Amino acid sequence: MLDKKIFINGINDLLIAFPSWNFDAENKSALSFWYERFKHMDKERFGYMIKSYTDHETRFPTIAGLKKCDTIPRKSRDQIQHEQMLKEMGM
Repeated sequence: MLDKKIFINGINDLLIAFPSWNFDAENKSALSFWYERFKHMDKERFGYMIKSYTDHETRFPTIAGLKKCDTIPRKSRDQIQHEQMLKEMGM
């Protein structure tokens, strides 16, 4: 689950990158609404998405737009199982 401090830092990065974005970071309801859409992510995945968005997009952030930038490579179930087996074998 995404740490709320990491989430707030990501929102602040978006506010810096898009200074005219009309998002009220003091509005707890708005923050909660957005957090609910990204709370399933880990720190690395969320950070990658924010960086990718700020590096490539020219329009104000939207939830859908950010999710399109959620392209960090993910490990397959087989990769995870293989790594677990190697770890158990002491390799």
